[in-house]
Amino acid sequence: MAKKIKFNLQVNGASVSSLESLQNNFNIEHIMEHFKSGLLMRWLEVQGLETELKELKKLDQNSDNLAQSILKIFDMDHLDKNDLKITLADINYKEYKENLLKTNENLEKNAKSFLREYHDKFRDIIWDIIKNSENVEKIKSNLKIIENDYFDLFLLQFQTLVNVFKTDAPLALIFGLGTEKIRKMILAYIKIEATKDHNKYCYIGDEEIDDKTKEYLNSINLKPIDYLRYGYFEAISKVVYESLKFDYSKLGDVIKIFNGSTDGLWRDLVASNKRVLVLGISSSTKASQIPKVGETNKPIGIDEINGKFIILNGLNFQSSNNNAYIAYVEL
Repeated sequence: MAKKIKFNLQVNGASVSSLESLQNNFNIEHIMEHFKSGLLMRWLEVQGLETELKELKKLDQNSDNLAQSILKIFDMDHLDKNDLKITLADINYKEYKENLLKTNENLEKNAKSFLREYHDKFRDIIWDIIKNSENVEKIKSNLKIIENDYFDLFLLQFQTLVNVFKTDAPLALIFGLGTEKIRKMILAYIKIEATKDHNKYCYIGDEEIDDKTKEYLNSINLKPIDYLRYGYFEAISKVVYESLKFDYSKLGDVIKIFNGSTDGLWRDLVASNKRVLVLGISSSTKASQIPKVGETNKPIGIDEINGKFIILNGLNFQSSNNNAYIAYVEL
């Protein structure tokens, strides 16, 4: 019969040769690794620790309570529960990753490749907007792609992109106001900036929010649209607020400007089947979306329009002043 050769078990940086030494240097992560490799059982056997060996052989490697069972066998279940939870979470994640890698040995390589391609594609979209800064259809198409597939990256780089668009592609900001999520984000920061309260939250989507926050958002006429804490992007609001004061004369024929009097009558400027972003209006003048059949105009003026970037279905205009004007974009 071959003689059993004793050996030390490496645990937590120590060379363990007894049960007491094992308990003094106990590390559940290392112990579980030795258990799954079979080394722990061999060590117990050569040390003559039959009771612990017998109990370990009863355990299932795939049991959800494996760690707790091992702790109990070695009288270590008094360990700090919070520290243990963190350690077990780390172990679970490592096992999860190992199992994935066994399923697909190229997973990590493929994931990195995918992320690189994803970021590169987003960069290409931004460059395409800049290179085609006067091409309305290109800009609208790219903004739609950003909203559908790259909005998280857009959020992360929001401040930088606003600065870039302000300088190199101002139409991207204007048509961004005609989108769903980009528009909401820009207007949210402008409205919160106006309240000077940078400690509130706003939300994108249908996230759950508490009643107090909901009441606050309603008080500033802001719907729950953005889950990012405003204070985290404190500088953004100022950048956006200043960026949206456009010099319309430099933006070509995209920005429509009507000047003059309509003799106090309503004049149709844009048909009702088109969406219109109203950029600005002079005082003592009124605008309205085209009323439906049987309805009348609902006039709105400078207080409801300037700085609000409202969107209307069609556009009617009314003025009695030759110096009156309205600036708008057909979306």
